[in-house]
Amino acid sequence: MVARGDQWVLGQVIPEVAKFLGLKFDGGPALTPAQLVERAQVVLAGAQRFVPQLPQEKFNELLPMSGRKRTYRELAHHLVRIQEAMLEAVQGVEFTIEQPVRPPEDSITRPQQVADYAGEVKQRLHDWWAQHEKTDPAAKQVVKTYFGDQPLSVLLERCAWHSAQHTRQLQFLLSRMGIEPDRPLTAEDLKGLPLPEKVWED
Repeated sequence: MVARGDQWVLGQVIPEVAKFLGLKFDGGPALTPAQLVERAQVVLAGAQRFVPQLPQEKFNELLPMSGRKRTYRELAHHLVRIQEAMLEAVQGVEFTIEQPVRPPEDSITRPQQVADYAGEVKQRLHDWWAQHEKTDPAAKQVVKTYFGDQPLSVLLERCAWHSAQHTRQLQFLLSRMGIEPDRPLTAEDLKGLPLPEKVWED
């Protein structure tokens, strides 16, 4: 949240923060909704490759450098769940803070199950956009989120970079274990997404 006197704005959408502060913001050319969906699909495809590389014995261990208590299992599930929550939002379910962090079912005990989940959501995303693009190519549909009513294009961007950042973290964790990520995501794969420079916060 950014506050000035008794006025405030949630810091979820950078252009809105810049406008609130009276600053000129040039974040570069925004990706189109179609490009954002494509980036999200590339990220989910990466998850399909990387998650099965996690050693089973580490799956329920806590991450070594996260500021919050999250396991490898929870991180892998979360990066997929973000996209599923976005798909729910277009159907009228509010995108609350809790929606994208809904924990995995107890039945999910193996990395391959999360990889399969990523594949399922990737296909759902593809099928949804193939239809939605016909009537709303600019993604102007208004969706309810915890940071206010937003055009779908804003949520698409937020979810694309959010999943991408966690997938970058997954790649890093594999490398840290001495495991070469299977066809790691490249800068070109993620081009145009407003990602932080660092994979992990200090």
